Amino acid sequence: ILPYFGIYQTMNLEDPEESYSKANQAKHLVRGNRKKNWAFYEEVDYDRMVEDKSLEDNFEKAIKNHEFEMWYQPKYSGNDEEIVGAEALVRWRREDGTLVPPFRFIPLFEKNGMITTLDEYVFKTVCMQQKKWEKEGKHSFPISVNISRASLYYDDIIDRYKNILKECDIEPGLVPLEITESATVDNSQIRKLVERFQEIGFPIHLDDFGNGYSALSTLNMMHFDTLKLDKGLVDFIGDSNGEKLLGYTIKLAKSL
Repeated sequence: ILPYFGIYQTMNLEDPEESYSKANQAKHLVRGNRKKNWAFYEEVDYDRMVEDKSLEDNFEKAIKNHEFEMWYQPKYSGNDEEIVGAEALVRWRREDGTLVPPFRFIPLFEKNGMITTLDEYVFKTVCMQQKKWEKEGKHSFPISVNISRASLYYDDIIDRYKNILKECDIEPGLVPLEITESATVDNSQIRKLVERFQEIGFPIHLDDFGNGYSALSTLNMMHFDTLKLDKGLVDFIGDSNGEKLLGYTIKLAKSL
Protein backbone atom coordinates (compact mmCIF):
# COMPACT_ATOMS: atom_id res chain seq x y z
CA ILE A 1 0.00 0.00 0.00
CA LEU A 2 1.43 3.37 -1.02
CA PRO A 3 1.95 6.08 1.61
CA TYR A 4 -0.27 9.10 1.07
CA PHE A 5 0.40 12.79 1.67
CA GLY A 6 -1.34 16.12 2.20
CA ILE A 7 0.36 19.31 1.09
CA TYR A 8 -0.22 22.78 2.50
CA GLN A 9 1.88 25.68 1.21
CA THR A 10 2.45 28.56 3.62
CA MET A 11 4.88 31.37 4.42
CA ASN A 12 3.72 31.54 8.02
CA LEU A 13 6.10 29.46 10.11
CA GLU A 14 4.81 30.66 13.45
CA ASP A 15 1.83 28.30 13.62
CA PRO A 16 2.99 24.79 12.64
CA GLU A 17 -0.08 23.22 14.24
CA GLU A 18 -2.39 24.98 11.79
CA SER A 19 -0.21 23.99 8.84
CA TYR A 20 -0.14 20.40 10.03
CA SER A 21 -3.91 20.35 10.47
CA LYS A 22 -4.54 21.63 6.95
CA ALA A 23 -2.03 19.20 5.41
CA ASN A 24 -3.70 16.41 7.34
CA GLN A 25 -7.12 17.41 5.98
CA ALA A 26 -5.72 17.28 2.45
CA LYS A 27 -4.21 13.86 3.10
CA HIS A 28 -7.59 12.31 3.77
CA LEU A 29 -8.73 13.22 0.25
CA VAL A 30 -6.55 10.46 -1.18
CA ARG A 31 -6.80 7.87 1.55
CA GLY A 32 -7.49 4.54 -0.14
CA ASN A 33 -7.05 6.02 -3.63
CA ARG A 34 -5.13 3.58 -5.82
CA LYS A 35 -4.37 6.15 -8.54
CA LYS A 36 -3.20 9.19 -6.55
CA ASN A 37 -1.40 9.41 -3.21
CA TRP A 38 -1.11 13.16 -2.65
CA ALA A 39 -3.42 16.20 -2.53
CA PHE A 40 -3.16 19.94 -1.89
CA TYR A 41 -5.14 21.64 0.86
CA GLU A 42 -6.74 23.87 -1.77
CA GLU A 43 -8.60 20.79 -3.02
CA VAL A 44 -10.35 20.30 0.31
CA ASP A 45 -14.11 20.72 0.21
CA TYR A 46 -14.80 21.89 3.76
CA ASP A 47 -18.57 21.39 3.57
CA ARG A 48 -18.03 17.85 2.29
CA MET A 49 -15.61 17.16 5.15
CA VAL A 50 -18.16 18.31 7.71
CA GLU A 51 -20.82 16.10 6.13
CA ASP A 52 -18.47 13.11 6.05
CA LYS A 53 -17.64 13.62 9.72
CA SER A 54 -21.35 13.69 10.55
CA LEU A 55 -21.92 10.42 8.68
CA GLU A 56 -18.99 8.78 10.48
CA ASP A 57 -20.13 10.02 13.89
CA ASN A 58 -23.66 8.67 13.35
CA PHE A 59 -22.66 5.29 11.89
CA GLU A 60 -22.70 3.23 15.09
CA LYS A 61 -26.00 4.76 16.16
CA ALA A 62 -27.46 4.02 12.71
CA ILE A 63 -26.40 0.36 12.95
CA LYS A 64 -27.87 0.06 16.44
CA ASN A 65 -31.17 1.67 15.41
CA HIS A 66 -31.43 -0.36 12.17
CA GLU A 67 -31.43 2.74 10.00
CA PHE A 68 -29.79 0.74 7.21
CA GLU A 69 -32.49 -1.06 5.27
CA MET A 70 -32.42 -3.62 2.48
CA TRP A 71 -33.85 -3.00 -0.95
CA TYR A 72 -34.14 -6.15 -3.06
CA GLN A 73 -33.43 -5.72 -6.76
CA PRO A 74 -35.03 -8.69 -8.57
CA LYS A 75 -33.20 -10.91 -11.05
CA TYR A 76 -35.23 -12.39 -13.89
CA SER A 77 -34.65 -15.27 -16.27
CA GLY A 78 -34.08 -14.09 -19.81
CA ASN A 79 -35.86 -17.17 -21.12
CA ASP A 80 -39.22 -17.17 -19.37
CA GLU A 81 -39.06 -13.80 -17.55
CA GLU A 82 -39.66 -15.51 -14.21
CA ILE A 83 -37.97 -14.17 -11.08
CA VAL A 84 -34.98 -16.32 -10.10
CA GLY A 85 -33.39 -14.28 -7.33
CA ALA A 86 -32.47 -10.81 -6.13
CA GLU A 87 -29.58 -8.65 -5.00
CA ALA A 88 -29.59 -6.90 -1.62
CA LEU A 89 -28.89 -3.17 -1.90
CA VAL A 90 -28.36 -1.19 1.29
CA ARG A 91 -29.97 2.20 1.85
CA TRP A 92 -29.59 4.55 4.82
CA ARG A 93 -32.85 6.07 6.06
CA ARG A 94 -32.14 8.63 8.77
CA GLU A 95 -34.36 9.12 11.81
CA ASP A 96 -36.14 12.00 10.09
CA GLY A 97 -37.02 9.73 7.15
CA THR A 98 -34.54 11.19 4.67
CA LEU A 99 -32.47 8.82 2.56
CA VAL A 100 -28.69 9.11 2.34
CA PRO A 101 -27.75 7.97 -1.19
CA PRO A 102 -25.28 5.06 -1.25
CA PHE A 103 -22.71 7.02 -3.26
CA ARG A 104 -22.37 9.31 -0.23
CA PHE A 105 -21.71 6.74 2.45
CA ILE A 106 -20.34 3.59 0.80
CA PRO A 107 -17.10 5.11 -0.64
CA LEU A 108 -16.60 6.94 2.66
CA PHE A 109 -16.97 3.78 4.72
CA GLU A 110 -14.67 1.92 2.32
CA LYS A 111 -11.99 4.50 3.08
CA ASN A 112 -12.36 4.56 6.86
CA GLY A 113 -12.89 0.81 7.34
CA MET A 114 -16.49 1.01 8.57
CA ILE A 115 -17.60 -0.90 5.47
CA THR A 116 -16.63 -4.20 7.09
CA THR A 117 -19.19 -3.65 9.83
CA LEU A 118 -21.80 -2.60 7.26
CA ASP A 119 -21.06 -5.63 5.05
CA GLU A 120 -21.62 -7.98 7.97
CA TYR A 121 -24.78 -6.13 9.01
CA VAL A 122 -26.22 -6.48 5.49
CA PHE A 123 -25.31 -10.17 5.32
CA LYS A 124 -26.92 -10.93 8.68
CA THR A 125 -30.03 -8.90 7.84
CA VAL A 126 -30.52 -10.84 4.59
CA CYS A 127 -29.96 -14.17 6.35
CA MET A 128 -32.57 -13.26 8.97
CA GLN A 129 -35.01 -12.22 6.24
CA GLN A 130 -34.51 -15.51 4.41
CA LYS A 131 -35.23 -17.42 7.61
CA LYS A 132 -38.34 -15.32 8.25
CA TRP A 133 -39.69 -16.08 4.77
CA GLU A 134 -38.92 -19.76 5.28
CA LYS A 135 -40.90 -19.84 8.53
CA GLU A 136 -43.80 -18.14 6.76
CA GLY A 137 -43.78 -20.90 4.14
CA LYS A 138 -42.82 -18.57 1.30
CA HIS A 139 -40.79 -19.74 -1.67
CA SER A 140 -37.15 -18.78 -1.25
CA PHE A 141 -34.91 -17.30 -3.93
CA PRO A 142 -31.17 -16.71 -3.63
CA ILE A 143 -30.44 -13.14 -2.56
CA SER A 144 -26.88 -12.10 -3.31
CA VAL A 145 -24.91 -9.90 -0.93
CA ASN A 146 -21.91 -7.73 -1.76
CA ILE A 147 -18.57 -8.08 0.00
CA SER A 148 -16.29 -5.06 -0.28
CA ARG A 149 -12.58 -5.18 -0.96
CA ALA A 150 -11.83 -4.10 2.63
CA SER A 151 -13.83 -6.97 4.13
CA LEU A 152 -11.87 -9.51 2.11
CA TYR A 153 -8.67 -8.55 3.94
CA TYR A 154 -9.96 -9.69 7.32
CA ASP A 155 -8.60 -13.11 8.30
CA ASP A 156 -11.71 -14.24 10.17
CA ILE A 157 -14.30 -13.20 7.57
CA ILE A 158 -15.13 -16.81 6.66
CA ASP A 159 -15.65 -17.86 10.26
CA ARG A 160 -17.78 -14.79 10.95
CA TYR A 161 -20.05 -15.49 7.99
CA LYS A 162 -20.24 -19.19 8.85
CA ASN A 163 -21.34 -18.32 12.38
CA ILE A 164 -24.07 -16.03 11.06
CA LEU A 165 -25.34 -18.83 8.80
CA LYS A 166 -25.41 -21.18 11.76
CA GLU A 167 -27.14 -18.62 13.97
CA CYS A 168 -29.85 -17.97 11.36
CA ASP A 169 -30.05 -21.65 10.38
CA ILE A 170 -30.10 -21.18 6.61
CA GLU A 171 -28.23 -22.75 3.72
CA PRO A 172 -25.35 -20.79 2.13
CA GLY A 173 -26.89 -21.25 -1.30
CA LEU A 174 -29.59 -18.75 -0.33
CA VAL A 175 -27.04 -15.94 0.09
CA PRO A 176 -24.55 -15.87 -2.81
CA LEU A 177 -21.62 -13.53 -2.28
CA GLU A 178 -20.71 -10.88 -4.85
CA ILE A 179 -17.12 -9.74 -5.29
CA THR A 180 -16.26 -6.90 -7.65
CA GLU A 181 -13.66 -7.59 -10.28
CA SER A 182 -11.50 -4.73 -9.00
CA ALA A 183 -11.29 -6.44 -5.60
CA THR A 184 -9.50 -9.41 -7.16
CA VAL A 185 -6.65 -7.29 -8.54
CA ASP A 186 -3.34 -7.35 -6.65
CA ASN A 187 -4.61 -9.75 -4.00
CA SER A 188 -3.16 -13.25 -4.20
CA GLN A 189 -5.23 -14.31 -1.19
CA ILE A 190 -8.57 -13.80 -2.93
CA ARG A 191 -8.32 -17.04 -4.88
CA LYS A 192 -7.92 -19.09 -1.70
CA LEU A 193 -10.70 -17.12 -0.07
CA VAL A 194 -13.07 -17.77 -2.96
CA GLU A 195 -12.31 -21.47 -2.83
CA ARG A 196 -12.93 -21.65 0.92
CA PHE A 197 -16.25 -19.85 0.59
CA GLN A 198 -17.26 -22.27 -2.17
CA GLU A 199 -16.27 -25.26 -0.03
CA ILE A 200 -18.79 -24.07 2.55
CA GLY A 201 -21.44 -23.86 -0.16
CA PHE A 202 -21.55 -20.16 -1.01
CA PRO A 203 -22.08 -19.42 -4.71
CA ILE A 204 -19.60 -16.69 -5.69
CA HIS A 205 -20.54 -14.01 -8.21
CA LEU A 206 -17.96 -11.85 -9.97
CA ASP A 207 -19.50 -8.40 -10.28
CA ASP A 208 -18.71 -5.68 -12.86
CA PHE A 209 -16.94 -8.16 -15.15
CA GLY A 210 -15.22 -6.41 -18.05
CA ASN A 211 -15.01 -2.93 -16.54
CA GLY A 212 -11.39 -2.41 -17.56
CA TYR A 213 -9.45 -4.50 -15.06
CA SER A 214 -7.56 -7.73 -15.76
CA ALA A 215 -10.74 -9.63 -16.57
CA LEU A 216 -9.29 -12.54 -18.55
CA SER A 217 -6.51 -13.31 -16.08
CA THR A 218 -9.06 -13.17 -13.27
CA LEU A 219 -11.15 -15.85 -15.01
CA ASN A 220 -8.08 -17.98 -15.56
CA MET A 221 -7.02 -17.83 -11.90
CA MET A 222 -10.35 -18.10 -10.13
CA HIS A 223 -13.50 -20.12 -10.60
CA PHE A 224 -16.71 -18.17 -10.10
CA ASP A 225 -20.25 -19.51 -10.23
CA THR A 226 -21.71 -16.46 -11.97
CA LEU A 227 -20.33 -13.55 -13.99
CA LYS A 228 -22.24 -10.29 -13.88
CA LEU A 229 -21.36 -8.34 -16.99
CA ASP A 230 -20.49 -4.70 -16.49
CA LYS A 231 -23.00 -2.24 -17.93
CA GLY A 232 -20.26 -0.98 -20.26
CA LEU A 233 -20.42 -4.28 -22.16
CA VAL A 234 -24.22 -4.33 -22.28
CA ASP A 235 -24.22 -0.79 -23.68
CA PHE A 236 -22.58 -2.21 -26.83
CA ILE A 237 -25.85 -3.88 -27.84
CA GLY A 238 -26.82 -2.35 -31.17
CA ASP A 239 -23.23 -1.98 -32.35
CA SER A 240 -22.00 -4.86 -34.53
CA ASN A 241 -18.47 -4.99 -33.15
CA GLY A 242 -19.72 -4.46 -29.63
CA GLU A 243 -22.16 -7.32 -29.95
CA LYS A 244 -19.37 -9.59 -31.17
CA LEU A 245 -17.34 -8.69 -28.11
CA LEU A 246 -20.31 -9.34 -25.85
CA GLY A 247 -21.09 -12.65 -27.57
CA TYR A 248 -17.54 -13.94 -27.30
CA THR A 249 -17.35 -12.86 -23.67
CA ILE A 250 -20.41 -14.95 -22.86
CA LYS A 251 -19.05 -17.93 -24.82
CA LEU A 252 -15.72 -17.66 -23.00
CA ALA A 253 -17.46 -17.57 -19.63
CA LYS A 254 -19.53 -20.66 -20.45
CA SER A 255 -16.50 -22.59 -21.72
CA LEU A 256 -14.68 -21.93 -18.45
